[in-house]
Amino acid sequence: MFKREKHQESEFDYEEIKAKLKETEFEKGDLMALTIAALITIIPVMLLVLSIMIGVIWFIFIR
Repeated sequence: MFKREKHQESEFDYEEIKAKLKETEFEKGDLMALTIAALITIIPVMLLVLSIMIGVIWFIFIR
């Protein structure tokens, strides 16, 4: 009934990307830099969600 177009293959070959990632050598401080970048990205979002949840709970039950 509905025609579905086949997905075009991505221009990237995932096996090739995995092979390049395995060959990549990280420098001494790369893991720490990646960890700090992840925390800087995730923690503000978590705090925002937690604040909204606490605000809703406060508004419904305590007020």
